[in-house]
Amino acid sequence: MAENIRDIYHLFNPDEVLLNNELEKYYVEIDQNEINIKDLQIRLELGLETREPIKLLFTGHLGSGKTTALNRLVSNLDDGFFIVHYNVFDLLDYNDVYYSDVLFSILTKMLEKAENDKIGLGQTLLNRVNNWGSSIIKSEIREESVGGGVGLKISILNLLEILGRMKSENSTKKEVRKEIEPRVSELISIINDTVSEIEKTDEQVLIIIDNLEKIDPTKALDLFYNHGTQLTQPLCKIIYTFPISLKISDKFTLIKNNFSKVSNHPNIKINEREGPGHPYPRGREFMKEIVSKRVSLDLFEPDALEYIIDMSGGVVREFIRIIRDSAVRAITRKKDLIDKNIAVEVVNGLKNIYQAQLSDEDYQILMEVHQTKDIKRDELLVGLLHNLSVLEYRNERSWCDLNPIVRAILDEKNMLQN
Repeated sequence: MAENIRDIYHLFNPDEVLLNNELEKYYVEIDQNEINIKDLQIRLELGLETREPIKLLFTGHLGSGKTTALNRLVSNLDDGFFIVHYNVFDLLDYNDVYYSDVLFSILTKMLEKAENDKIGLGQTLLNRVNNWGSSIIKSEIREESVGGGVGLKISILNLLEILGRMKSENSTKKEVRKEIEPRVSELISIINDTVSEIEKTDEQVLIIIDNLEKIDPTKALDLFYNHGTQLTQPLCKIIYTFPISLKISDKFTLIKNNFSKVSNHPNIKINEREGPGHPYPRGREFMKEIVSKRVSLDLFEPDALEYIIDMSGGVVREFIRIIRDSAVRAITRKKDLIDKNIAVEVVNGLKNIYQAQLSDEDYQILMEVHQTKDIKRDELLVGLLHNLSVLEYRNERSWCDLNPIVRAILDEKNMLQN
């Protein structure tokens, strides 16, 4: 176990997720999350028996640990699955995700894994993929890749290259979308035939598309509401990550009707619904265990760690971010441990970031949330859930509260009624 404060910087990276050996070393179980993961596992494994093309939405706040939970799920699944698990932003533009891009990525990543696993897909299917790919992307790769002409051969590398260019080049994105849009049915048909060929190996295809929950709520609404039907047409099991903010959209009932199940990965509850004066010991111990699996708790003054837990709101990535930034500040101050003054300095810096994203209208909504703790359908609340100003928790039923950093901002403005 690390005993040096400099090691905190290396061991607490908010942008890294737990995978493989690190998942085994650092993962901490907490009841509600384990139940949710087990529920997903059982649902998928029962789907092996029925061969249902289950479509699941997996939601939770940004930074709540969804990717780690999905990695945990994958590590628990048996050998009956052909699993394609990828970060959608490795392939697509964070600011502009369209439904046909997602379907294109599904086909490409399936083909890539099948090739890596040396699964033969049959010449008839490969010819179809080649003909479709040639017609879709010939204008983009004619000169650079394969020399042009109706007989050009499409490889997985060609498809990955085009996705990469779509991510960085608007002209390529527009051109490819224009070609795909009238032929989406053909794309879905090829996806389904690819699934059928892969499943001849006695493994059933499971696609897990991570980080879709990070896209702008307006883009997400177009993706899941306007094009939910297309996203559910592939005849395989798919888990789509999904923005928690859309759960309060008036379109959510129609969205979820297209999917088999919506699973929520909650933040860690560190206080009861009544507020900061009513701590939830199990959640707070969980947060401390995240630390103790990596470094000695002696690197923190006890009141500093309690304060960091308080101000994280139970959002794991924000907790890790505050710890890392506090370590940097402590090293700058030539201190051997993190004290509360250092943690307060770091949180004050975060206040500036959160305050910059709040409008006058937002303050009115935030004061109402503080009073009621209720989640209700309100389009003004969508953005506040998306940017973590409001956080959702769960007892028997869901409830919400202000992010503690945002609550501190309102408190400093004397806007909260006790």
